[in-house]
Amino acid sequence: MIPIPSFRSGTPGLRVLVAVDKFKGSLTAAEATDAICLGLQSALPNVRLHRLPLADGGEGTTETFIKAFGGHLVECETTDPLGRPIVARYGWTPSQHQAVIEMNAAAGLHLLKPEERDPLRTSTFGVGTLLIDAARRGARKILVGLGGSATNDAGAGLAAALGHRFLDARGTPLTPTPRNFPVIQRIERSTRIFTPEVLAISDVQIPLLGPTGCSITYAPQKGASPEVVEQLERNVAHFAEIVRRDLHCDFRGRPGSGAAGGLGFGLLSFCQASIQSGFETFASLIGLERLIRDVDLVITGEGSLDPQTLQGKGPGGLAQRAKALGKPVIAFAGSVKGETQLEACFDAAFSIVSGPVTATESIRDARLLLLRAAERVGKVISFSQKL
Repeated sequence: MIPIPSFRSGTPGLRVLVAVDKFKGSLTAAEATDAICLGLQSALPNVRLHRLPLADGGEGTTETFIKAFGGHLVECETTDPLGRPIVARYGWTPSQHQAVIEMNAAAGLHLLKPEERDPLRTSTFGVGTLLIDAARRGARKILVGLGGSATNDAGAGLAAALGHRFLDARGTPLTPTPRNFPVIQRIERSTRIFTPEVLAISDVQIPLLGPTGCSITYAPQKGASPEVVEQLERNVAHFAEIVRRDLHCDFRGRPGSGAAGGLGFGLLSFCQASIQSGFETFASLIGLERLIRDVDLVITGEGSLDPQTLQGKGPGGLAQRAKALGKPVIAFAGSVKGETQLEACFDAAFSIVSGPVTATESIRDARLLLLRAAERVGKVISFSQKL
């Protein structure tokens, strides 16, 4: 266990930045942040809290950006990964003419039943519909969060929604799902005008192809058997080669091009997008370092805290900034592994599970467990202030 840091005796109204990522499967970033704040307040009535749910491009990104920058949710009729009609929501900040879209709102794994998962058939077409809606609304900039996808179509469905056509050897238009990729022989560019700046945000920096690419790394989670994974790798490679030849661009090796089943590649190729770390984008837009300077303590967390947390994830990036500014950092997580490596950035890291519980119970009771863990740490801080 990493020792808890001490604080100056008699510190009045301790200033704390509570900036937490999602606890996947149980709590959104906002819910986790609120649970910690409630726990701290019960033990430290005079604590001065600044709430800041973290965003990295995945689930909860829209909610986090809206809270940070103002704006509201808007609804759009679109389609799910299998082409069925749905209504999806995205964030809109009219003062900045900016939209924030989570790709999983229209192409997320959560939209399918387990038996419906099939990355040879699923499509990002619905995501393209959301981009068109945002452009018609007057968006000058569209942030697209990449994460939680049910797809492995390299953004081909999105491109089709934007008006690009995919043709076979006889010039017959095809539905560009990975199953049909081998038949695609030519791409016709869209004649529609699409002007917003597109910024793809993700904490996944994998390439499109290869052993660390989207098919081999993530397709099994989306219902692909080992045989289908091999088929997807071949098909996506063929599609990427047609893109290179006909669109005169090649983003196959770009870090992040494999994010969200290759949607990063599609946005780069068809929308002239740029890809940035979700957390780095968020930190820059909100002026994170200024917020850290104004507090005495930083508290963060996520579902699983391990050495990978230090490789571009929100809590790791936050902790690195805080340590550089001389601020102590405490982290909460459902599980904590690799304490020795974590000591480089975290002064203290605590698992919220204090006794024997099942995985089902820990997910079900995550809010209460997190609140109680924060309350315990708050009591220790209170005691240290009295010494």
